[in-house]
Amino acid sequence: MDLKHTASFLKHQALYNKWFQALCIAILVFVIYFVTSKGSTSFDQYVRLADAFLHGRLYLVDAPPWLEVARHEGKAFVINPPAPTLFVLPWVAIWGISTNQTIISMIVGAGAMGLFWVAATQLGWSLSVKAAITLLLAFGTNFWWVATEGSVWMLAHVSAVFFLMAALVETTGRNRPWLIGLLVGLAGLSRLPTFLAFPFFAYTIARGEEDRQIIIRRLVTFGLALGAMGGVYLLYTYGEYGTFSLGYERGEFLEGSRFSKGLFDISYIPDQINTIFFSRPVFDGDHFPYFKPSNMGLGLFFTTPALLYMFSARLKERLSLAALAALLLISIPILTYGATGFSQFGYRFSLDFLPFMAILVASGMHHRLDRLKIAVIILSCAINLWGTLAFHKLHWA
Repeated sequence: MDLKHTASFLKHQALYNKWFQALCIAILVFVIYFVTSKGSTSFDQYVRLADAFLHGRLYLVDAPPWLEVARHEGKAFVINPPAPTLFVLPWVAIWGISTNQTIISMIVGAGAMGLFWVAATQLGWSLSVKAAITLLLAFGTNFWWVATEGSVWMLAHVSAVFFLMAALVETTGRNRPWLIGLLVGLAGLSRLPTFLAFPFFAYTIARGEEDRQIIIRRLVTFGLALGAMGGVYLLYTYGEYGTFSLGYERGEFLEGSRFSKGLFDISYIPDQINTIFFSRPVFDGDHFPYFKPSNMGLGLFFTTPALLYMFSARLKERLSLAALAALLLISIPILTYGATGFSQFGYRFSLDFLPFMAILVASGMHHRLDRLKIAVIILSCAINLWGTLAFHKLHWA
């Protein structure tokens, strides 16, 4: 084979390589995110936490008064779990606390979409279906707004989605239990409810294996890795407060009436249900555009109508059933939590189970596209463009 044919062959292989395709998708997503972003955020706790780590501390020095922190023995601590700091550390090592956390959020968010493309490829989805669902996740859900917002709460969601997507890539690929456990654990160290994604990954780890002893060994390996990551978090909070805790129960926001019964209580469920299903845009008949997004949230199916296809998912497909189990389990702490997300577009807590909704939507679409399905995906993207621009560019919210 001569040099010309060799170059042509390598080019052909690159174009059809799933990782090359994923890189191209991530770059395209990042460009669109960058153009539609708010630019930066003042709620840059992860930048300040990364700076603390680099200086051998767990607490923040001179934390600005607007930051949501927990105070213990005169020191300010970041309430949120620390895994998103992994994405921030290299940048802070170079740029210090002037690092733009929103830029990092968009990079990680775009990377998550690239990872989903790889996972969908490994699941054997057709080109049209994986393109449609990737488009839906990147631009047809409030992941678009969250990734371009980049504040401490939003980067936590983006980080959790990234690690869940990475675990999905691993479990549909080489399927190494120890690595899947670490990745799911890192998702949990970004957003604590995502620790409860374990039923889905336990199923995929055991799927296709007939030897009971091998299944048990693989599940134990997964459980030990995941448990170790939970232990890391407990040690982290012990290092902060001198006691094992969730960290959130020390937040200053608990002083509000929303948490009158503590962090979690079944009495909070009606507020969550109302936000998920019934929260709607604000009507302003006197000022264009008349319908504006509420900054306290928008119903899940108002934000992304395409998610209605989840209700048609084929639960006889074990993968869909496992995805539903993970979604329901993750929902338990979310539904009983005292707050619905505060200032937000859409319902941001739903991102904790975003990969599983994607699997259920694809199943509900029967892994085929038609004009109606394409139209609903396009409508979802239009709604999220409206919401993202309303918050970041047009100041409608």
